[in-house]
Amino acid sequence: MSFYQILRPAIFKLDAEKAHHAAINFLKFCPKTATLFCLNRHYENLRSKLWDIDFTNPIGMAAGFDKNAEIALTLEKFGFGFVECGTVTPLAQKGNETPRIFRLEEDAAIINRLGFNNLGAEVFAQNVAQISAKMRTPFAINIGKNKDTEDALLDYLPLLEKFYESAAYVTVNISSPNTKNLRDLQNENQLDLFLSEIMKKKNQLQILHKKNTPILLKVAPDLTVEEQEKIAITVLKNQIDGMIISNTTIERDLNLQSAHAKEIGGLSGAPLFAKSNETLKNFYRFTGGKIPLIGVGGIASASDAYEKIKCGASLVQIYSAFIYQGFGLVEKIKKDLSQKIAADGFKNISQAVGTKN
Repeated sequence: MSFYQILRPAIFKLDAEKAHHAAINFLKFCPKTATLFCLNRHYENLRSKLWDIDFTNPIGMAAGFDKNAEIALTLEKFGFGFVECGTVTPLAQKGNETPRIFRLEEDAAIINRLGFNNLGAEVFAQNVAQISAKMRTPFAINIGKNKDTEDALLDYLPLLEKFYESAAYVTVNISSPNTKNLRDLQNENQLDLFLSEIMKKKNQLQILHKKNTPILLKVAPDLTVEEQEKIAITVLKNQIDGMIISNTTIERDLNLQSAHAKEIGGLSGAPLFAKSNETLKNFYRFTGGKIPLIGVGGIASASDAYEKIKCGASLVQIYSAFIYQGFGLVEKIKKDLSQKIAADGFKNISQAVGTKN
């Protein structure tokens, strides 16, 4: 039994959001204590290179945990191959009313309706400035719009400009279910115009900074297959560099057992695994494997991570499983995943990508 598992009953007696803030503060103000027993082993067969970025392993920290880029330096010590912070919006905002995070313990899941609560782009930029030179792990930034902004581009374009140079990649998040009308940007006509403007700005910034920062699009798992295909066509047309598959789901027909199962918001964790895998396989097929995909949703073991990779993910991200298992999970997944790859006769993780398609 790990140290975290001993503490977990006490942690779970706290309100979920208060527990999250306590974890952030502990990792921020007591980083040496928090990472005292951390191992960060490297496995050659887990290394990969995407977008001209070196990843020591494919296991990433998903956006949403470190919303304000406060603890990225601490997170990388747990053995992550990359860390994504955010979602950041131009102006600080409180998000939706509390309570807004719910643990579904019987389902190993979480429902949140946070609504892009964060301290805003200026505070985020100050934090990034303090850590960017020290980070050895690729550091990504997830951007979104403020709740009251009607023209989304008025938020996304300045954010892209502000963080283009400091990010390993930038994720354009248009798929959170907790900001009204945000998911409408995934509609075919809106998306084409939106991505066209995003990439026009990227091309300007690439010339200005002499740096090719990849732009990734994060989509929802609740799209129809027809919608997925149209989005894939639009993504390829606009030369988006990659995609994150997927955000949380608003579906509840997933045999949930917990008392909080009917709470409004985005569901993450184990129940999302199969649904997000199907979405991932579809996007891999619809994009023809031409752009890297990051698989997210329900990963709690090396077997889960490997399944995502075989469905088409070049990298994967985890969040909910850490709430239930602790950060020691990263090293366990890396070790077991390395063994699984070798057992299947692959010399490198990249050879397994998309093998189930």
